[in-house]
Amino acid sequence: MLTSNDDGKLIGYSLLGFGAGIYLFFKGFRQFRNYRLIADTPEIPIRSIPMGFVEIHGNAQGEKNVQSPVSHTPCFAYKVVIEKWESRSQGQGSGWKHHRTDVDGVSFYLADAGGKVLVDPGGADLDLPQTARCETGMSALSSSGVAATQQELLQYVTQADAHFVGGLAERGLKFMKPLADPSKEEKRQAFLGALQHTPGSPDFMRGMMTMMAPRLKQQIESMGPQSDPKREEARQMALRAFQHSPDSPEFMAAIQSAAAMADEPEMARQFTAMMGGGGLSMPNFFSGASGRYRFTEYCLVPGGSYDVSGTCVENPQPQDEYDRNMIVKGTSEKVFLISSKAEKQLESGLRRRAVGMILGGAALSVICLAILLAKLGWL
Repeated sequence: MLTSNDDGKLIGYSLLGFGAGIYLFFKGFRQFRNYRLIADTPEIPIRSIPMGFVEIHGNAQGEKNVQSPVSHTPCFAYKVVIEKWESRSQGQGSGWKHHRTDVDGVSFYLADAGGKVLVDPGGADLDLPQTARCETGMSALSSSGVAATQQELLQYVTQADAHFVGGLAERGLKFMKPLADPSKEEKRQAFLGALQHTPGSPDFMRGMMTMMAPRLKQQIESMGPQSDPKREEARQMALRAFQHSPDSPEFMAAIQSAAAMADEPEMARQFTAMMGGGGLSMPNFFSGASGRYRFTEYCLVPGGSYDVSGTCVENPQPQDEYDRNMIVKGTSEKVFLISSKAEKQLESGLRRRAVGMILGGAALSVICLAILLAKLGWL
């Protein structure tokens, strides 16, 4: 027999289910529109792509890549779905809950027999093959091809959280209008540049150092000559570091040496980490998360064959006359999908997903509404 407290919980769950069903229903229609756009856009050779929304196919190429966090696979982009095990009292509701989906990557070229085009994967939906799957707390990660250690995976959870927060900060800064004060606008652009990289990575730390360098130099100059000869020598070494670009290895090395000479071991360690030296890796910037996590990794690898549906724009930094275009997430047409599946298989999957969302959302909302009306005595 249900108590009044149970009735209240049931009504609350019904309201949540009804809202979730409505959300899925309308999201399904948006997915169906995306499916129709991709299905109605013919695949064309790369050498013939016009400005606007296009669909192309080719092999991924490029000199620069990133290392995936779980399997340490060299790739152009990766997606890692992180789930956390949540335990409830008496086992009710215990299970894996989505914690974070972390995506990162670098620009690469997609090439076919007739040409190639630059692809910036930022903001793309990645439909890629799974490269690794593991859980923290399992005794043998290496047996499933996982290269990361238990500690690295727990540190990666914290890194992924920082990446998410950095993404929010980046969107907020982009939403702002250019600042009237040139010095403040320069700092805003420098911070945006740093946020193009994963927080805690060497590239991110170099970008932050570029932004902070003028104030750091001012602070060192304002210290004035030091009475301790050793610390004064360290101060002069730090000032000489500014003869180099703040994002250069020479600048970072000089600042690190000055910090070590001034007997600041923690500061020296941080600068060593910024340079990627001293045996430190990016996850060492983060403390390890606590709890039990499951990781599923997907990678876009060099030489792989991919379908790209996105917006063709002018490449702002072409390498030659054949490098004038690039594929990005559009501002007016936001569909941007990179998939390893064949065209027909991709379209079939998109259609099934859209129809499933529409029917599932409608069914969930109707059932929850019926329960809600029955409990309120209106049915």
